[in-house]
Formats: sequence, C-alpha cells, structure tokens
Amino acid sequence: MGTEKEDDIIIIEDNEAAKYDNEQESSTNKENLEKEPDNKKIIFIAIIFVLIVLIIAIATVIIIKKNRQNKQKEASLSPIEKKLDEKKKKPVEISKLENMIAKANYMYSTGSKEEALNLYEQIAIYSEAISQYNLGVAQLKNKQYKLAQKTFQNAINIDEKRCVSAINAAVCSLHLNDQENFNYYIDLAYAYLPNEINSPLYSYYYTLINYYKNNYFEALSSLKHRSSNKYKEKQKYLSTKINALFNNNLKAIEELETNFTPMDSFNLALLYSRVGDYPLAIKNFEEALINNIQPVKTQLALGFINLKAGHIQEATKNIKNVTDKFPDNVYQHYPIKVFLRPSLFDEKLAQKHYRDIADSSKELQYQKIFYFAPYKVFNANKTISYIRKGNANIFIDNVSSAQQYLKKSSSSSRVNLGITKAIKKALDFKIRTANTELKKLVKIQPKHSILQYDLALTYAQMGDMPNAYKHFIRSYHLDAKNYLSGIFALMTAELINKDTTKLQSIIKDSISKEDDNEETELYKTLIAIKTNDYLAAIDWLDNTYEQKPLYLAIDTIIALKLNRLDVAKKVSRKLTVLLPNDILPHILYIDAHYDTLDNIEYAKQVTAYLKKQHFHLNDLYFGPYITRFCYIQEELLTGQLYFLRQKLKTVLETTSHYKEDIVSTLALASFYGGAFEESYTLYNQIVDQFKIRDAKTLFLAGVASTAAKHHANAIALFELSKMKNPNFYESRYALGLLYLEINNNNGATIQFSKILKNQFLSDYFDFDIDTNRLLVEKTTKSSL
Repeated sequence: MGTEKEDDIIIIEDNEAAKYDNEQESSTNKENLEKEPDNKKIIFIAIIFVLIVLIIAIATVIIIKKNRQNKQKEASLSPIEKKLDEKKKKPVEISKLENMIAKANYMYSTGSKEEALNLYEQIAIYSEAISQYNLGVAQLKNKQYKLAQKTFQNAINIDEKRCVSAINAAVCSLHLNDQENFNYYIDLAYAYLPNEINSPLYSYYYTLINYYKNNYFEALSSLKHRSSNKYKEKQKYLSTKINALFNNNLKAIEELETNFTPMDSFNLALLYSRVGDYPLAIKNFEEALINNIQPVKTQLALGFINLKAGHIQEATKNIKNVTDKFPDNVYQHYPIKVFLRPSLFDEKLAQKHYRDIADSSKELQYQKIFYFAPYKVFNANKTISYIRKGNANIFIDNVSSAQQYLKKSSSSSRVNLGITKAIKKALDFKIRTANTELKKLVKIQPKHSILQYDLALTYAQMGDMPNAYKHFIRSYHLDAKNYLSGIFALMTAELINKDTTKLQSIIKDSISKEDDNEETELYKTLIAIKTNDYLAAIDWLDNTYEQKPLYLAIDTIIALKLNRLDVAKKVSRKLTVLLPNDILPHILYIDAHYDTLDNIEYAKQVTAYLKKQHFHLNDLYFGPYITRFCYIQEELLTGQLYFLRQKLKTVLETTSHYKEDIVSTLALASFYGGAFEESYTLYNQIVDQFKIRDAKTLFLAGVASTAAKHHANAIALFELSKMKNPNFYESRYALGLLYLEINNNNGATIQFSKILKNQFLSDYFDFDIDTNRLLVEKTTKSSL
C-alpha cells in the first residue's frame, strides 16, 4: 500500500507547481498527522481532490493559451495572403482568349505583324486558361513553327490529345526542315494512334500518319473507308493528291470535282493538263486567274498549256505578261525540260505516227509529187530565133545589135547544154551534183525560165523549200505560161508558211482561161490537191492519158485521200512495174496495200514485201530527201534499221565520191535508230566539213544535238536554221522551248511570236515540267 502511494506521487510530481505546494503542507502538518492518525485519510483525500482540480485548471489554461496563439497567427497571416492574392493573375476565360487569338491572326494576316506578335506574347502569358493543343494550333497557323512545336510537346507531356499533337508537331518539323524531329513525332503519333481507336477521327489520323510516312496505299485505303466526314475538304485534297501521285488522274479529277469550289480551279486545271484535256485545263486556269489564285503559277501554266495545245500566240502573251509582271520569281515554279517526241523512235508509236502523216502530211504529199515531176529541157526554136535575128542584123550593118543577139545565142546554147547534162545527173539520182551545176548556169543566164524551174526542182527534191520557192516563183515570173512553176511555187510557199493567196488566185484564173487539154487538166488537179479539194480532183482518176510516173503518183495520192483503195492498189502496182528498182514507188505501194492492217500484221507484211525487192539504192544514198525519210521509217517500223546503218557504214568506207550524201543518210538513220551521239557527230561533219547549211539540214542537226543532250549546240544550229528560213516554224518552236529551259523567257517569246500558224503542233519537240530540277532546288534551299 505504501509503495502504490509513492508511484502515484511520483506521477503527480510530474507537475512542478503541485510538488512545491505538497512539500509545504507536509512539513507544517507532519506532527498533527502523526498525533491524529484518524484524520489522515480524510486529509489525504482532500489533497488528491485539490491536485485534480489544479491539474484540470492548468490544462484548461494551456489549451486556451494555445488557441489564442493560433488565432493570433491566423490573424497575422491573413493580410499577407490577401496581398499575395491581389498580385495573382485572374484566369482569362477561354472565349476571350480565343478572341485574342483571332485578333492576333487577323493583325498578322493584314500586315500588322509587330502588334500581332505582342498580342501573341500576351496570349502565351494567359495560356493556362486554354489547352496547350489549341494554342499550338494557333501558333502553327501563324507560322510560329518553333514555338508551336514546343507547345505541342507540352500538350503531349500533359497527356492532351497526344496523337494529333504529335502529328502537328511533325508538321512543324517539316516547316523547320528538321527531318530528325519529323521522324520522331510521326513515329510518336503512330504509337499513340491505338488510343484513338474509338474516336470518330481515327481514320483521319490514320490517313495523315500514313501520308506523312509515305505509306500512300494505306492512306488512300483509309480515305475510302472514312470513320468521319469531318475535315471533308482536307480529306478531299488528300485523296486527290494521292490519286494524282499514282497517276490515277481521272479518279483525282472525280474527287476534286465533288463539292467543287472556285478555289479548286487551279488544281483541277493541273489535273486536266496531265490527262491531255487542254481545253478544260485552259478553262480552269482562266477561272483561277479571275479568282487571283496563285497568279504567277497560273498564268505561267496557262502559257505552257497553250503551247502544248498549239495556241502559240496566246501562249506568247501569257508567258510575256507573267515575265514582265513577276521577273523575280517567274522562274521558281515550273522549270521545263525539252525532249523529242517518243513517236520518233519507239517502234509502235513511230508506226502509228508515220502511218498517220503518210496520208495527212502536206510536206510528204508535195515531196512525192516533186520526186516524180519532170525536168524540162531548153526551147530549141527560141535559140534558132536568136541566131536568125543576129544574121539579119549583120545583113543590115547593125553590128552592135547583131553582136548582142549572137552573144545571147552562144550563151543560151552553152546553158542549154549544161541543163541537159545536169538533168542527166539528176535522173541518175545525183541530185546535189545536178543542183551545183545548175546554180553555176543560173549565174550565166539568170532570166532562163526553164533553168530556174530545173534548179528549183533540185532544191525541192533535196528538201530545201525556201530556195525551191525562190526559183520556182522566178521561173513563173519569167514565163507566166509555165504553170507548173507557178503551182510548185504555191506548194513550196505553203511549206515555208508564206502567204500566196493573191498568187494562187492569179494562177487559177489564168489556167481556167486555157483550152481544155491534158496539161490544163493536170494543172487543175494539182491546184485541187494544193487546196485540199479532192472531190474536184476525182475526175482525174478516170483519165485515159499515158501512164506517166507523175500521173500514177497523183492517182495514188487522190485515191488514198478519197479512200478508193481499189484504185490506189491498182495504180500503185503499175507504178512499181514502171520503176521496179526505185524505192519510192514501192513506198506508195505499201501505203495503198497495207494501210488498213494492225501494227503487228503491218510490220510483218512490209518486212516480207521489202525483202523481195531489188533496189539499186542510189536514190537512197544520193537521191531526194523523201526517199531517205520514207525508207528509214519503214526500216524502223520493221526492226531492220540497225542493219541498214551497218550497210551505210560499209558503203561510206568504200565510196570516194558524194560522201556528203551518204553521211547525211547515215546521220538520219542513226538519229531514228537512237544512236544520238553518232548522229550528232555526223551532222556536225555535214555542217562544218561539207558546208551543207540549208535550213532543213541545220534543223536536223539541231534535233540530233537535242537528242544527244547538247542543248547549247542545238540552240546555235536552230538560230542558223531560222536565219536561213525565218518562217521555218519547227526551228522557231524548238528554239523557243530551249530558251524557256535556260530561263530566258524573253528570248522564247520572241521566237514564239513569229509562229503565226494556228494550231501549230511540232512533229519533233515536246516539253514537260522538270520535277527533278524542282526537287534539287528544294533540297538546296532546305540545306541552306
């Protein structure tokens, strides 16, 4: 019992104030307690009670004191918090922030860029009230690509629209030419794509990601199976672009014409250009111009399409206008590359092209007529008349006059003898030699109508139409009754694009006044061929005249034009009987007999037919250009051109005379055989060494140079060709294209402006947009 009382005290003694009071009371009452043991218990209970009251009182005081301290602390902190609260920025409502963004965008687009950028800085400060994604979109639209990329990364970090944020961050990387980050963000978007599986925009995200990853088939598939019609316009453009990428141009056009708007006109025009529908392309380009859609690109593209469509004058205006208005950036959009038409070399395409022009080409028709046209000999009666006049003048002692007559007679006889010799060489297919000799004779007697006609005919057979026209027209003016000279002047004038409307009217009127006879009927028929009036020429097919080569050739041309194949076959067969060893009659036979066959059967039948013939080949080596051209074409179509080239090389090595003609034939064969560098070298030899520099030869040399990728050399040759014949449209067109290729639009438009023929389409040249050059230029700019 005493021990327990000690533990309780000890426990109580924990309070220092209670311990002090207990010690005082125990010392004063010690003796009384010992004397009065009965009162001890009562006193002890009273002490315990007092202690308990004191403990409760002390505890209460402590609690009250602490509460007061807390209240004082709270009271003292509240003014600080209030001040801090006053400094805090109040959050901006989303609608207000969006208005600020819209205002900034408008200011930026209208040129107030500095004010717009200041406003964007404020937007960045208050951006906590709007999502990082939306802010990134605003920055992206404002072309703040670096800032937008950072904002989209923040959105990804806080798990906000991770997939589409990654896509937009990748787009920013593209604009920044940051391929590494682009790959990172696109891969990140692909990784987050499964999280969007239940989103209506899943297919759209899938499309974008695969498009940027160059998985175009997958992108196109998701566009065909859309999970949402949202972003309809963007999905339409993506579908159009991918279809165009795969050359599904008609499908791309169909996509773009769905929900068509005027703003689509430029892209639609490009697609119509790709499928070769030039009228619709031109229509849409013109609409794009009206709507001021990409004016530089639109007007330049319109010019190029007009070139391809043969509207050369319109193209000239388009290209000149855009070059004058935008000289600094006109060359940035559509660099072109010039090339030769594949139909010149590809066997299948060449066959179709050649068979088309065999019936339609005026140049080939006229050259066939020139091939069979007769040479003329001198007028012996006229020479005798001069001699008689001279003798008469001597008799009357007019010596001066007599000497003039006799001198004229002597020179006329010498010229007539020279004409005879030259004609003999021409008939032996030494055309160039005959031409050289006749040129010498013209210097002696320039007013000799027959001499002028014969010289003109050699030029026509060589393909030199400017000089042929020059001498045909001179012959006609020297003798207005020489109608053949006049008609051939009309034909050659047409080939050099010279207007002869008045001359044609005069000749027709003069012929109509002549008596009806064989010659007059021939002249009228030739005029009908010249004017494409084949119905007027149909009576010629029923004539009973002597079957001369020229007559049979005319019969074949008319019958083929009128689709009278029975007549064409009959007369062409007669022509081969008359001239069995000449090549051209057999070409006419092939035109008449095999023209309706398909390509494979045509090649088979022509090969078999030509193998059976026994040509002397002098007409190929030294004769008229038409023989060379047609025979080389037939060898190309039948796959025999390589063997012909080898034969020509052998002949060249074993021939000491007339080498220039064999080299010319080999150069042409090498060109059509695809041996472009060889053809280029041979034509340079013809021009530089043999000094053959007529417009046609210079043009063919330029064509070979273009094929061999020597474009600078080609420009020089076309310039020379144009100088020889200013109206040679093929040279002008080629020169214009080559100037466009080297960014000389002004030089190009000068050439194009001289091409006055409507619907002019080159048989040789074409062009396209140089996408490789565009890519190189784009890559170069990206690396700077």
